[in-house]
Amino acid sequence: MIEIYKKLPKTNCGECGDATCTAFALKVMNSQRRIQDCPYVANKDSKLKLNKPVATMDDNYSRVSYELEAVAKRVNFKDASAAIGGGYEFKDGEERITLKMINKPYEIRRKGLYEKDTYCLDSWSKIIIYDYVRRKGGRPLTGEWVTLGYFPNTASHVKAFQRNAEEKIAIKFNGNKQGLIIRCKELGGVAAQGQMKADYIYQFGLLPRIPLYMCFWEADDEFPASCKLFLDSSAEDYIDIEYLAYLVERFVEIFVH
Repeated sequence: MIEIYKKLPKTNCGECGDATCTAFALKVMNSQRRIQDCPYVANKDSKLKLNKPVATMDDNYSRVSYELEAVAKRVNFKDASAAIGGGYEFKDGEERITLKMINKPYEIRRKGLYEKDTYCLDSWSKIIIYDYVRRKGGRPLTGEWVTLGYFPNTASHVKAFQRNAEEKIAIKFNGNKQGLIIRCKELGGVAAQGQMKADYIYQFGLLPRIPLYMCFWEADDEFPASCKLFLDSSAEDYIDIEYLAYLVERFVEIFVH
């Protein structure tokens, strides 16, 4: 960990999403983060070689996905589908839960997660959907819009979230309102009204019971375009907050490309 820490700026700026450089270094050592996630690491240090081999992040994600898969396979499919807003069907001799994540259809079977009748190999998709299914949140939407920082233990993520999510959308669609509207509709966005006043408000379904609200303000003579993303305060009942933060950032990556 010390060798990793030496490569970091040691300023505890929090821009990586962790509160301190020490915490970040520990996660890199444990293959929970990549050293490139620090915006101040020099290119020559980005291929850090440790003294002993460690599991890669992909190895860790794969392990977690299979652990969650084992749990999700044992849930009562009919009860779980009702609790999470998914569909339930018995097809070809097996139970299935159907749902959409970021407007893409998936099926949970006793054999695992499927996308277009093919077993899903994306560890993050499996982690998020299995966690969502096993929790069976069941809590009604509150109608209270909150930012990611509202949820417990997310304070260190706020700066990184603003940079990696909200600012990306604002920059991408600055002066391109028609492009924004088209992209919203392509990802299943529905024009909405709510607690905020904005030039454009769209609601998306990250998962059936996890709506995302995008508020976008066009640029004017004084300010550039800006964007804020909101979630329903019930989201923490349905999914681990770390996974939720990743899911929102994944949505943004898809949205701006």
